[in-house]
Amino acid sequence: MLDNIAASLSANVALRALQAIFAVIVLGTDAYSVHVFRGHVVNEEFVFGNFTDYLGVPDAWSFLLFCSGWTILGVIFLVVAGIHYAGHRIIGYLSVAVETIALLSWLAGFVAVAVNIGTTDCPAEEHGCGAITAATVFGGLEWLLFVMTTLLTTKLVFNAPRRTSKAEATTSTPGPEMTTV
Repeated sequence: MLDNIAASLSANVALRALQAIFAVIVLGTDAYSVHVFRGHVVNEEFVFGNFTDYLGVPDAWSFLLFCSGWTILGVIFLVVAGIHYAGHRIIGYLSVAVETIALLSWLAGFVAVAVNIGTTDCPAEEHGCGAITAATVFGGLEWLLFVMTTLLTTKLVFNAPRRTSKAEATTSTPGPEMTTV
């Protein structure tokens, strides 16, 4: 069954379309959260003096923005590679590499943002926390989509029959039936 799904062009394009849509949703909700987030000042008093620090947007939110922007470019590559260069070995390996990097970056991104929800980085009274929660949920769904497509792409690339190139076909060594006595 996985072979049929992996080889199906319409299933591949549908999964890539979902990945692109979810990436745009994460991009929009995360960018809104970064825009609306109001940093706050933290005053700490010590015996030897006071310390004032300004806490801005958490870095994990910006990483999730990077993941969604990078995913849009990656999905464009994967769609073009899947349609036009499906039989090429190097493009297949590059597709597996892009899928794996996207899979790992989405895992790191949505987990890092999920850790911030409900803490002092994203208190309940902040306006951007509802949107960042939605971005985290869609980031998790995006990760699940990349789990599926990474498995399908890996199975398709590594289980595909190997084609011989023209150079290998012309310079092949004679087999036992071709030897002269």
